Amino acid sequence: MREADIVVIGGGPSGLIAARTAAERGKDVVLYESKDQIGVHEHCAGLLSIDGLDQLQLGNLPPEVVQNAQVKGTIIFSPSGQALSVSKKKPTVLVVNRAKLNQFLFQEALDKGVSVETSSRVIGIHRETNSLVLKMGKKALSQDIKCNIAILAEGRFPRLNEQVNLPVPSRKSIVFSSMYIMKNLRDIDPEFVEVYQDQKYAPGFFAWIIPLNDRIAKVGLASYTVPASDFLNSFIKNHPIAKKKLENAVIDKRMSGAIPLGSYIRKTYADNVLVVGDAAGQIKPTTGGGVIFGGIAAQIAGKVASDAVTAEKYNSQYLSKYQKLWKKELKQNLKVMKLIRSYINSLSTKDLNRFFILLNKPRIRNKISESGDVDNQKTIVFNLLMNLNLWPILLSTGLKFLLKNKEKKK
Repeated sequence: MREADIVVIGGGPSGLIAARTAAERGKDVVLYESKDQIGVHEHCAGLLSIDGLDQLQLGNLPPEVVQNAQVKGTIIFSPSGQALSVSKKKPTVLVVNRAKLNQFLFQEALDKGVSVETSSRVIGIHRETNSLVLKMGKKALSQDIKCNIAILAEGRFPRLNEQVNLPVPSRKSIVFSSMYIMKNLRDIDPEFVEVYQDQKYAPGFFAWIIPLNDRIAKVGLASYTVPASDFLNSFIKNHPIAKKKLENAVIDKRMSGAIPLGSYIRKTYADNVLVVGDAAGQIKPTTGGGVIFGGIAAQIAGKVASDAVTAEKYNSQYLSKYQKLWKKELKQNLKVMKLIRSYINSLSTKDLNRFFILLNKPRIRNKISESGDVDNQKTIVFNLLMNLNLWPILLSTGLKFLLKNKEKKK
């Protein structure tokens, strides 16, 4: 039977980053991916913060991965069409091709010495003294393997968590996304992402136009209701602002996916096991983004797993430091983001329009521009709470929000 120090299950960004991190520390790492190739499908919008990428040691992505490096801000449209424009003096995010990003991470993992096995689905985990035996599916090209640590990075619908008595992310708060790459748009500024916050077109989430240049963009939305593509087609044809930009546009590529927006799972470690990324619910509830937060947790997992192999300590008590460390980095923002998403979804169209009027006041808008951070949203929330002009609407809508939550829990 084959043996390895660490096995990573899942070839998405979190799995690849965890594997790379452990291999950098001299460990024997094997990564299994159930699909026959890594980096083929592009499921998400690929809007990633530059600071977050730097934190993941991805500050110098090759040109073929980066689709737009000019984005400095966001224009958010209210249901009534009010535009709230916030921006920085220099670019803060990159628009990337997610499939090519995965290919780049795949090559990085190989370069660090990770053994990658595709077409290899792990179907079972069996415990032995101080180790695990991973059972491969019948169609897998790989044999069963014995390891000291398994890092589970299966994505949004994990199958193996429960086999080691760990929870799975809730499926109660899933939104379904649909996105097109469209050409021949007009009135698009490559320096600004556009967000359309309107429950009519994107119930439970929002629509977006993410420019690749002044003529091509990723146009998409997510919703609690399926099919999301029907909502997207309606948005393109009927939204009073977006339809003018899109009326002559043509669809070049179609994509879809599902995003769990619930909370992170309560426990992400067990004897010989760590869980990372979407499989652990390390996803921003406000935007659905999982690459940066999942990547940060994956780096921590790779380090902790490596340390465990060096110390020959594989029990849950030792591995619990992984959860302590990733929560120190991410917990506050994940909790704040979940609250923001729930609060926004609770607002009526009338209240949302009122909110936009207040947020568009110069002092408040400037404060959002100064302190806004896609990965550190708790800071802007704190600053907004300190603004007395927002208190009347926050108190009235906040009370409604609390009462709705109370009713749901009954």
